[in-house]
Amino acid sequence: MVLKYHVSLEYPTYESDLNAHADDMIELNKGSVFMTFVLGIQAKNQTSAIAFTAYKDLMRSGKGGGVLGALPVLTAYPTTPAPPPVCNADVESLFGKVAQQCVRSGKLTDDIAKALGIFEEVTTATLETGTPDLSLKVMSAGHPTLHTAIGGYDGFEIWKDAGTGFVFLNVSNGPNYIDNSALPASGVEVIWRYKIIYRYKNVQIGNWSNTISVAVKGSV
Repeated sequence: MVLKYHVSLEYPTYESDLNAHADDMIELNKGSVFMTFVLGIQAKNQTSAIAFTAYKDLMRSGKGGGVLGALPVLTAYPTTPAPPPVCNADVESLFGKVAQQCVRSGKLTDDIAKALGIFEEVTTATLETGTPDLSLKVMSAGHPTLHTAIGGYDGFEIWKDAGTGFVFLNVSNGPNYIDNSALPASGVEVIWRYKIIYRYKNVQIGNWSNTISVAVKGSV
């Protein structure tokens, strides 16, 4: 189960079971509606901003080519239906507060959590689209520490190219993996390259990560 931001109006059905404060839940439902509205307007404005910037560039320097036509139409707030009431700031923190209240009740089942929109069940279809973002976190005594977020996956496979092509190295069940392979001879520097892929139920899943290169040098 993965925590997500989404609010359902089904909460009152469970008022007798969960200890979330009624005032918090009312404000959170209000915030969810207003946030959906604001994000929708933001997306439209971003599109308008791109079009208007292109229009400005064409007018100013001919950038982009073409004929300068009528001014682009800017986004206007809808009047029907009217915008929802403005909520308090920091909706996401309120969501986290309410979620914790529900968890602390000890009565939050998976079914209730799904109905409230507090948790989202990870599906294989979702996992199949995942691409790990591989990075070098630290160097531990000269050994590279690889890092990626795990999320709903069981872990990830590490593949390494030490100069002869990529070969399977190991599996990590956590977000960090230290490559404890023998370092090169004293004073010698080599390049090790890595790529990873997620694992779920003991098989590869998703897409290969980006490839990173690490300069490794033997201790003097």
